[in-house]
Amino acid sequence: MDNVLVLGAGVYQVPLIRAVQRLGYRAIAASIPGDYPGFGIADEAAHVNTVDRQGILDLARERKVAAVLTAGTDVAIPTLGYVNDMLSLNGPTEATAHLSSDKVAMKRAFAFGGVNTARFTVKSVECGLEECLRSVRDEIGLPAIFKAIDSSGSRGITKVHCEQDVQRAYENVVAATRSDRFLIEECLMGDEFGMQLFVQRGKLSLFLPHGDYLHEGTGTAVPFGHYAPYGTPAAVGQMREQAQRLVAALGIWSGAVNVDAMYSNGHVMIIEAGARAGATGLPELVSLRYGFDYYEAIVASALGDTVDVPEERADVCPVAMLMGSDRPGTVARLEVPEQLPPSVVERTVDFAVGARIPAFNIGPDRLGLVVAGASTVADAELAAYRAIDDVACYLEDGVQVRWLRGRK
Repeated sequence: MDNVLVLGAGVYQVPLIRAVQRLGYRAIAASIPGDYPGFGIADEAAHVNTVDRQGILDLARERKVAAVLTAGTDVAIPTLGYVNDMLSLNGPTEATAHLSSDKVAMKRAFAFGGVNTARFTVKSVECGLEECLRSVRDEIGLPAIFKAIDSSGSRGITKVHCEQDVQRAYENVVAATRSDRFLIEECLMGDEFGMQLFVQRGKLSLFLPHGDYLHEGTGTAVPFGHYAPYGTPAAVGQMREQAQRLVAALGIWSGAVNVDAMYSNGHVMIIEAGARAGATGLPELVSLRYGFDYYEAIVASALGDTVDVPEERADVCPVAMLMGSDRPGTVARLEVPEQLPPSVVERTVDFAVGARIPAFNIGPDRLGLVVAGASTVADAELAAYRAIDDVACYLEDGVQVRWLRGRK
């Protein structure tokens, strides 16, 4: 049985590990030591940091892996590209991995490749508060975004509304990054959305624009869920054109691509793109809308197989929604009904009694995921919220958790 190496063992890699096993391969999950759910279901748990390129390469060589892949995280992408190049495996190359995980390189590639993107400037982490203020005043304007170039899950991203916000944004980005640089960029105003792409031989085999449910975190709006379909025919035409341009600009030849974008003043603007499937239930959204197992398609692509992608289904409008708490605390009682409400296809609860849960501020604060599909987005959304509200969680102080709602 061939080995397949999954980088990461968290909640967003668990479905990928299971897909590897369904397809008849032996799944190895690599991550730092910890109580990660993927370790419990993988055929082998390897305690190697996914940013340790040489350590992951040594592991892949020892196990003679047929493929290396990940989902839902940008952190492991540089390692993924490096190992693919060193072992001649399918998937993102090291060059593509660099362009899709280093946000400075990505923005420059977008500008060179004719991809619509916000104005930006690159700063050293040692530039100081006065230099940040000068850039905001003279180069970018307000509002602006301070952004770490090497993080995911909304870490290190802070929106600056006024000059008084600059010090906090600067401190946040320096604390969040491992790089010596960060971005200050124009804050686009408009309707935020995303796109899930599946690329084969450099062309789009799957293209799904999706609307976003957002939650106002401590620094910026954080994705809380997604729905499809999204966009008028004219807007969707622009989206597809920009999607193909960014695939070319980043040199993506095969695999899943996650895109954050905004429809601003009649134009599709690309915020960023990663050479991996999205998080927050996005592969599940694709699976429902296209009527096939998207995780299995991602695995097949990494193994070098050509995937037959079905036609998009117009009769199913999927919604994926996170479970997020309004308060932190230790769980004293948890009630999860066995039966799912109508139209709900999945409800995953990530925690148990005794767990210390956070208040939701960033993507990794998720406590579960609900996926629903109906004839309209509104009906699917109602079903998803019903499935979330059916879960009763009480903390040690006796207070019941209130499950948050995202806004469109």
